[in-house]
Amino acid sequence: MEIALGALIIIILLLPGISFRKGYFSEEFSNQYTIKDFFQLFVNTFIPSIILYLIALPVILLIGYRYNLTTLIGLISSNDKLFVQSVDKVGEFQNEILLFQFIVNSVSFLIGYQLKNYFIRKSLDSTIEFFRYKNIWHYVLSAKFINFERSQISLNNNTVEDVDITYVDALVTVGEKVFIYNGMLVDYQLATEGHLDFLIIKDVQRKQIDKRRYKDVNGHVIILKYENIINLNLTFIEAEEDGFGSVTFRPIS
Repeated sequence: MEIALGALIIIILLLPGISFRKGYFSEEFSNQYTIKDFFQLFVNTFIPSIILYLIALPVILLIGYRYNLTTLIGLISSNDKLFVQSVDKVGEFQNEILLFQFIVNSVSFLIGYQLKNYFIRKSLDSTIEFFRYKNIWHYVLSAKFINFERSQISLNNNTVEDVDITYVDALVTVGEKVFIYNGMLVDYQLATEGHLDFLIIKDVQRKQIDKRRYKDVNGHVIILKYENIINLNLTFIEAEEDGFGSVTFRPIS
């Protein structure tokens, strides 16, 4: 019983690091958040949790509380007397502890989420490999892979931040026939294993590969399953608006 409770206490202590990771690996990077191995979870969340608890320390002291390491050690101790004393101490301040955990975990999530947005907005994740996410499709479909040192693609007139639209030409098998679908990328979804599951595109046209004319595809969007896609051609487009309200679309260069 004490061992199980001790393990639960460790998980609770790691919650700020877990919450931070949840924010940092949110949305299109959520596959990277999941950790099935407890040791790996401990390694990846211990340091962030310590940092976040230290950040919260001045606030704790300001309102008249403090961290009690004796109580904390007692909760994971095999000493029955110390364990019981620690449990009683926690029970005495349970409301304050629950409120503290709620606040520190909420703040931890927001810090991770804002840090992720900052890295993406400044393209630090694509220019500095240390900050790079494992979701390669995020970089391919947004043109940010151009920032990779190994991409060997240079832009003379634009940067990847100028990309407003990703235009897709997809060679797709439909039954025994092969079609070319083209349209503007709306979104994409990864499978559990991390590879691309499907693309969502709009303003779609298609034609059989041996035909000349494209035909409009009715509907707001179309979903292309990755398993049916033979290859993809991507064009990254900048939308420029002049002073008269008209918009010009041109590939970045």
